[in-house]
Amino acid sequence: MNYILKKWRSISIGFLFVTYMTVIVFMQQPLSTWFIIAGGWVLLLVIVFAGTFVGVLGVLLQSITRRQEPSVPFYRLAYHLGTKNATILASYGLLMLRENKADVGIKCFDRALENNAYFLTTKTLKCNKAIALWKLGQVDDAIALYLEVIEKFGRDDQKFMTDRTYDQEGIDDLIANNTYMYPQDYTTLGFLYTLKEQYEEALFFSHAALAKKEGFASAYDNIGQIYYFQGDIDGARENFDKALELNPKLPDSLYFAALVAKHDGDKDKAQSLLEKAQSCKLDGLNTISYDMIKDVMATL
Repeated sequence: MNYILKKWRSISIGFLFVTYMTVIVFMQQPLSTWFIIAGGWVLLLVIVFAGTFVGVLGVLLQSITRRQEPSVPFYRLAYHLGTKNATILASYGLLMLRENKADVGIKCFDRALENNAYFLTTKTLKCNKAIALWKLGQVDDAIALYLEVIEKFGRDDQKFMTDRTYDQEGIDDLIANNTYMYPQDYTTLGFLYTLKEQYEEALFFSHAALAKKEGFASAYDNIGQIYYFQGDIDGARENFDKALELNPKLPDSLYFAALVAKHDGDKDKAQSLLEKAQSCKLDGLNTISYDMIKDVMATL
């Protein structure tokens, strides 16, 4: 059955061709008869692929409105109707991550991975699944999945898989041999190592993000957090300032820069930075939350 569903395009073309030849050419029936048969076939496809049909409406709505919220009901219905379309599942899964519903997101990514055959889509789905694992508290599994992506989507002979040296040479080798890893991938992996307090690895991947894209604000935010958690306030300040210079509305850096200002005794600056962070739109992909901001404000 699954094989038939995957070959529906070829089967449809074959069915329509055979019925046309049979009804119009050999039986010499009016064209309207064949249109009725073709219409019935289309209706059958809509019923069988109802989830995908509804999901496509969601994709179109998101493309037209440039907003995610109106598409959520369509994606949700498509998911519950059992769609196996990787694009629809990936879109819904990412929206669920943003809404702090990682448990739903990971189910979307798993189903998409089971039914996807495209190289880059598989890589993206695995990285998104790693983020979902992080949000579910499974940091070790998230790191392992990112390392699996590096192994499977990078060159077979890359040095990183046999000799992990966390220096500039290692960064150069990693970048050269992993074409499909993006700055955000390295930044996220660096952040995951920060959560594990494995700061050498965290710095390595954060600097890899900068090697991939110079001036990547999120990577500087990562490095700032690494220094902050190690107690290096000067290093943290320097990197948060750099991140905010590149992106003045980066909420994570605004929050941690406020913690640095609080440490320095500048409560007015800390309050101002926290208010800016609070005015930003936060979702499940951020490393901070509105509650974290309110908690710090309460101590000023």
